[in-house]
Formats: sequence, C-alpha cells, structure tokens
Amino acid sequence: GQADRHRGNYTSALEHYHRAMAVHEELGNRGGVASVTICIGNVLKDTGDNPAALEHYHRALGIIEEAGKHSSTSLVIGNIGSVHLSIGNYPAALEHFHRALAMHEERGEHTGVARVTAYIGNVYFSTGNYPAALEHYHHALSLYEEIGSLMGAVGVISAIGAVHNSIGNHAAALEHFHRALAAYEELGVRSGVVLVTGNIITVLISSEFYDEAEELLQTLDAMQIDDPVIVVQREISRTSLQKHHGNNEDAAATLMAALEIAREHSLLAKQAEVHKALRDLALLRNDLAGYVEYNNEFTRITEEVNGKDTASKLAMQEAERRIASERQEHEKHLAILHSTLPKHIADRVARGETVNDHYDNAAVLFMDIVGFTTISDQLSSDQVVRLLEQVFTTLDTVCEKHDVMKIKTIGDSYMAVAFPHSVRNDSPLASHEGEEGVIPSEARDEVCRAANAAIDMLHAVSHIVSPTGSPIQVRLGVHCGAVTAGVIGTSRMQYDVWGDTVNVASRMESTSEAGRIHVSEAFASALKTSPPSPLSSMRGGTSSPFPVPRSLRERGALEIKGKGTMTTYWLESPLT
Repeated sequence: GQADRHRGNYTSALEHYHRAMAVHEELGNRGGVASVTICIGNVLKDTGDNPAALEHYHRALGIIEEAGKHSSTSLVIGNIGSVHLSIGNYPAALEHFHRALAMHEERGEHTGVARVTAYIGNVYFSTGNYPAALEHYHHALSLYEEIGSLMGAVGVISAIGAVHNSIGNHAAALEHFHRALAAYEELGVRSGVVLVTGNIITVLISSEFYDEAEELLQTLDAMQIDDPVIVVQREISRTSLQKHHGNNEDAAATLMAALEIAREHSLLAKQAEVHKALRDLALLRNDLAGYVEYNNEFTRITEEVNGKDTASKLAMQEAERRIASERQEHEKHLAILHSTLPKHIADRVARGETVNDHYDNAAVLFMDIVGFTTISDQLSSDQVVRLLEQVFTTLDTVCEKHDVMKIKTIGDSYMAVAFPHSVRNDSPLASHEGEEGVIPSEARDEVCRAANAAIDMLHAVSHIVSPTGSPIQVRLGVHCGAVTAGVIGTSRMQYDVWGDTVNVASRMESTSEAGRIHVSEAFASALKTSPPSPLSSMRGGTSSPFPVPRSLRERGALEIKGKGTMTTYWLESPLT
C-alpha cells in the first residue's frame, strides 16, 4: 500500500490498505487498525477528499487515545493540520501544527519536530510570508541533517527552492532544486525526480535559459509520469519553448492537448492555467475571438475553483461538527461503560467486541455479612447504606491489592473472581509478556491471589464496627474451576460470571461460619500443589506459600445442596 501510494497508484494503495485493515481487525490489533486508518486518510488527502481524510484521522486519533498510545497522537494531529492547510484554513492548520510540535518537543522526537516545523513553513509559504517560510524550512533542514534523514531533508530542500523561485531568486532556486534532484536520484524516488525536474525547467524558462530547458525537457519526456498535474505543467513549459522559437501554431496545439488532459482528470486549477496561456497566445496571434473565448473560460473556471474552495471549507466545517458530535457521544458512552464495567471490559465493549470469555480455571470468592438482617433492622436506611459502603469499599481495596476482580454485590453479599492472566488479555495493543500491562508469570496463580484476598478481607472487615457498636462479622467461601464470563444486557450492562464453579463457591460461603473462610477440596488441592514460579524456585520457595496443614485445616465431609457430600477445608490465618 505504501509503495503504491508513493507511485501515485491510489486505487491499488486503498485496496491493499483495506486488506491490511481486515487482517488487523480480525486479530484484534487496535494499533494496526489505527496505523492503517491513518494511511487511508493519507491517500484520501492525496486525492483531494479532505473531509473524508479528516474523518479518518479523527477516527485513528480516537483509537490511539483509547489505547493510551499517546506517542502517536502528535502524528495524527499533524496530519489533521495538513488537511486544513490543503483547503486554505491556515489558522486551524497553524493551531494543529503547533500542538503537534509541542508534543514532539516534549518527548524529544527530533524527526517529528523537523516534520512539523516544515509543515509550519508550508503555511507561511502558502500565505506569502516568505521570510518566515524560509526560517522554518532552514530549521527543519538542520534537524533532518542532524538525525541523518535524507528522505526528510530532500522535501525541505525542494520547498526552499520553491520559495526562492517565488521571490524571483532564480539562481538560489536552481541550486536547491538541483540538490533535491540529486538526493531523489540517490534515494530512487522516481516521483520526486519527476517533480523537481519539472520545477527546474520552469525556473530555466523564467531565467531565459532556453537551451538548457529544452535539453532537460527531452529528459523529462523520457520519464514515466503518473501525476497528470506534472504532465500538464510539462506541456505548459513546452509551450513556452515553442513560443520562444516562434512556433505559435505548435504552441496552440500543445496547449489544447494539455487542456484535454486537465479536463479528463478534472484538474480545474490547471484548466484555468491553460486557458490563461491560450488567452495570452491568442493575443500574441491577434486572435480577438479566441482571446475573448479563452478569457471567458479562464474567468468562469477561476470563479468555479473559488466556489469549490468555499464549498470545501463548508464541507470541512460540517465534517468537523459531525466528528465533534460523534466524539462527544462516544465519550459519554465510554464514561457510562466505565462507571458500570471494569475498565478493560468497558474498552472492549466500546470497540464493538462481544465479551464472552471462557476460563479453564478461575477462583471464585463470595463474602456475606453474618446477621445482616438483624443489624439492618436496628439501623436507619441512611446508616445501612453508609455501613455497606464502608464494607464494600474496604473489600474493593483488598481486591485491587491482590489483582482480584470485583464482579457484583447483591444485598450484603460480595462476589469477586481471580482470573488467570495467561488467558485474559487486558491490553488493547499489547499481548506479549514483558510488555506494559502484562503481569509477570510469577504472579499468574489465581488460587494464591484469591486466598490472600480472602484472608485480607477477613482481617480488614474485622476492624469495622456497626453503628450499633457491634463489630461486623463476615463469612467467606472460595472454590476454583472453569467459568464463563461476559457482558449481559444493553441498556444497563453488567459483567458477570457463570458456571458450576460459581454455584459451588456460593455454597461454600452459605455453609461457612462467622469469621472463617470455607474452601472446597478442589481449591485446597490447587493451593497445596500450586506450582512455584521461576523466581520463587530460585529463592528456594516451597510449592505453595501456604504450608500445609498449618494454613489449611480439613473440616470433613459436608452435605452441600445440589452437590451431595463434599470434603471441605478451612483456610486459616495467619499465613506462615
């Protein structure tokens, strides 16, 4: 796709980008989706569809910000500025460029600083502030030379040549264009070679170096030119040489051929330029009727171009309003999701994923306040709410400490799950061990995390006193096994966990005793045989942080509703 874009084969570039997009979306690679979205925006900008380009840039920006990859934000903001530059919205362009520049400077990204500094130079060049343009171009050039980026430097060198040409300093323009030509040839960038060669011919003709211009025009004729704008400009240059030799008839024929190319590709600005050249040639040939005809067409097309510029600005403003509205709605939606779902789950829902995960082994924990009905009968509704808030907030802190996820509360009951990190992927752009957001393998032991959390919960809640003056007592139950987790509902979404493991954990809690942690035989066995991590092995650690039988005590056979007779255990503290 990138190669096709540089060759000007935009249709093929878009085909490749959309294929890449499909692969990234299938893999759930949000970083890849953002990158390809930017690439598609670049093609749309190259082909003049600025509203669609802006929409793609904003879409990519949303993905990047959602993923927290702020290092890419400045790139997209710079691209948004370049769209504003293309349609002549120079204040907005400068605003975006300076925002991007500040981000690049803060992170010490010299390539980004150089690129955006050159963009700012483009704004000043487009508005005729040539001294400011040269100042920014020279600064950008020095940065590119410091980091050794010839590809970046060559574009700036060519831009400096264009400034000198605009102010009539043809010698300096030729010097910079020849430097740019040599660099493009060294890099093998054919489109750059063609563009700069055409610029050199224009300067040579303006300087009346007709022989050199004619010789270089023959070289340009031998090159493959994909860009119709350059083709038309080449023919206009050919016309100047034909007029110099007095071949006005040939010049008229050349201009008519150029006009046909401009019409075929809907190049209104070039059509106006060719009609102006035809008008001037008609005057030279004393063709009054031709002069009037071509002048009328030049005036009509110029007015149409100006009208299209206005329409483009209006379309841009409409696109910006729509994007701002969609962004606001998305942020409101995301805020609601984050208030009701765990953040990593909310982000998946926001991306349009269906959250339906299976875990072969997870540890499910239930906690219940003993005698809560009696306690609540003695309290006002306000006191009940404040008491539950204190208890549940305390439990939330414990869960966060041990990387256990709170699932829900039902009345005075609290449910949490320790998921295996080797299955769950909480990071939208990273899924490899060693990357940010991935917990090291030594912590991947859900039964140990659940056990630690249960003991800490028991200890933390024991310090809470009811408004009646009585200490709060709780009972806990824990079991481990396969579970299914997902998001249910549409208007009031809830992340929940299902499976027989959940039922057994609930039974462990309901058959527990005040101030005790009741665990299943499966959980006790997993705790006893929890494999040591590589780090704990190096430290001489045992197979479990809970020496048996000091932390686990067999309760014995117990009749469990719906499960029959089960051997269960008490998990006791303190840990040793």
